[in-house]
Amino acid sequence: ASVGDDDYVSKEVYSVDFPDVSVQDTVRLQLHMLQDELKISSVKCVIGGSFGGMQAVEYAAQAGSIKSPFAVDDDEGRAVPFVRSVVPIACGARHTAWQIAISEVQRQAIYADPKWNQGNPSWDDLPWAGLSVARQIGMVSYRTAKGYDKKFGRDLKEEVTPPYGSDARWEVKGYLEYQGYKFLSRFDPVTYLKLTEQMDSHDVGRNRGGAKEALSSVHIPALVLGIDSDVLYPLHEQDELASLLTNGELKVIKSDAGHDGFLLEQTQVADYISEFLSSHY
Repeated sequence: ASVGDDDYVSKEVYSVDFPDVSVQDTVRLQLHMLQDELKISSVKCVIGGSFGGMQAVEYAAQAGSIKSPFAVDDDEGRAVPFVRSVVPIACGARHTAWQIAISEVQRQAIYADPKWNQGNPSWDDLPWAGLSVARQIGMVSYRTAKGYDKKFGRDLKEEVTPPYGSDARWEVKGYLEYQGYKFLSRFDPVTYLKLTEQMDSHDVGRNRGGAKEALSSVHIPALVLGIDSDVLYPLHEQDELASLLTNGELKVIKSDAGHDGFLLEQTQVADYISEFLSSHY
């Protein structure tokens, strides 16, 4: 089925043939839905973490300037940005080689599952084992060595002799296996591939003269949040992003949880966002 077909619903699922979609595409669609379909006059703040943070950056680039085609008029007829502020959390201005590499290892886990069938998986028998391993790889990148050691140490689920080897059921192993299993009820392998590929598309400077040029006309308030222990999206990337946003500021979440700190350190995140919103409105 092609995207332009009026009766595409009645045809076979796209599966791996689903078109490549970028973060820029996704945000542009959302903006049209907000303005054209929902008739929203303005957005006070776009807040997002990780993949959502990438979209928040795109909202700034596409609708955070009076030069934007999405700009609107205020009560006095002056052009104002459609998006009035953004809070990108735990992301950068682009997906780097490091992040693409981690995404690729996860995709390779799916490809290695025999049920991937060289890129022609059966929708009735998908490569679930590969997706489970992909998720487990992701769960390692979302946390830190210190966090894992604090949570699991070298603990075993049950004592064995010797306390290592094939019979050793490490607590951390059980955790990863459970996370991989639990993930299967929320995602399918093809969707996961397509979403990781979309994340890899993230580059706010693509076709805009680079990130600095892309964000040079964005003057709306921007709060960038980073986690001091984030291995996946290191803090220096949020520092760079805040400097690229002309009205940007960086706040640091203190945590041993790594990338997942933006989900787990809810009090810090809420306090930073509340302070930001109250100071600008």
